[in-house]
Amino acid sequence: MTSSLPTASRVALVCTLASALLTASAHAQSSEAAAPASADAPVAQAAPAAPALEPQAPAKPDAEAKQDPAALVLGAPTPATRPLFALGSDTYFISPVLSIAGGLQSENLLVNPNPEKESRITTVALARFGAEGRLGPYVTFRSEFERNIRSHGSGIWEGTASMSVRDQVLRLQRWGATVEAGIILDPASVDYFSAHMGDVLLADKYTRDPLLYSGFNRGQGVQARYSRWGLTAGLSYTEANPLSTSASFMVGGSFGGNSRFWERPLGNFRNGQPDDDIHFRVISPSISYEHPWFEAKAMAQVFSINYQATSTQDPPLDGYNLRGGVKLKLKGMVPALPVEVTPFFNVARVQNDVVNSVAGYSNQLLQTPFDALTLSGGLDVFLFGRSGVGFNFVRVADHTPSFVPRTGDTPASEPVTNTALTYFNVGATWWMFDQVALGARVATYARNIEGKPELKERDLSGFLTLRMIL
Repeated sequence: MTSSLPTASRVALVCTLASALLTASAHAQSSEAAAPASADAPVAQAAPAAPALEPQAPAKPDAEAKQDPAALVLGAPTPATRPLFALGSDTYFISPVLSIAGGLQSENLLVNPNPEKESRITTVALARFGAEGRLGPYVTFRSEFERNIRSHGSGIWEGTASMSVRDQVLRLQRWGATVEAGIILDPASVDYFSAHMGDVLLADKYTRDPLLYSGFNRGQGVQARYSRWGLTAGLSYTEANPLSTSASFMVGGSFGGNSRFWERPLGNFRNGQPDDDIHFRVISPSISYEHPWFEAKAMAQVFSINYQATSTQDPPLDGYNLRGGVKLKLKGMVPALPVEVTPFFNVARVQNDVVNSVAGYSNQLLQTPFDALTLSGGLDVFLFGRSGVGFNFVRVADHTPSFVPRTGDTPASEPVTNTALTYFNVGATWWMFDQVALGARVATYARNIEGKPELKERDLSGFLTLRMIL
């Protein structure tokens, strides 16, 4: 078949097609060069254009943010650009918050005050869910709830699921300053810890309790931070019932029925609500520094307790917690294998007044305060990004005073009970996909009370879990 087009028209058509092919080839080569190394990796979103007078600091790279243990397990700050799973634009979006962890725990009781108590294997399950988002260049929010892990799977049937409220925060950011209100997490109060012990999202006693003893603060309050040149100065404030903040966990002493301070409001429920006769105030100035090679943070948590808000006769109980930590970030190649080693160390010392709980001596303070020293440290090795192995060691030594009244010629005294708690975790993590990881961990706990060998306690647990974090 012969073409009906004139010769000049055929030449023009061939030239046009050739030009189009060359242009397409150039675009393909450019796209290939700009594409991520992995075909499965998500395409990065472009950062929103910042106003000319108010430049914003660049966000952390996605891989670095996900490798950060605090972001990985405790909840990362709302990103500056729209995440992969989100509805909306780059500056106005809402995205889901969802974390699920489940697997097996082998609990072996080596020494227990109840010698008849038996070891067991438990299937564990935990879920966190909610939403976060951005409302323009300066406003973000996060709302998160948790279905707790509960003891031995007791939170799944017939309405027994234990639900708790986690972050419920509204955040304003401008010119390097951040102001938050609601249920907040103070990042300076979080010890450096092993990322490879986060297989059940720090919800088991081997990982959760050591952080609480050192002053971990998630709770109702307001918070302000200012960042410049890697330095961040912060100030958080809470004044409410002790159960409004996890910082009340660090307060020691005997508070009615020989209970710890945070347990006291739970001892008496009125109309389904915890006892509201206790008031707790804590103010926490802090400073932290981030560098490509290391991180460091320091904080003072100063608190005051009104033990009987229904009476003006009780004395105030004052206390403080001085804490700090440092983490190194050592990177290298062994050989042609990207490796990051992060050793870390933390210290916290708390001291507070103790009220006399002996009948007939109410509204009196003991001369001997409660004090405790928490030391922790460990090391993580990251291979191929976020996967790797690590260990975490914590020792809590507290000294709790009590009161023995005068009897005959024997004067009154304030004997001190010395207790030592030890936690040790060794874990490994394999991130099979961007959001899914397989974890294996061995954890041990020991309690020794001086002069009371019958209360000695020691156990050993193993965990094998899957977890997903969006």
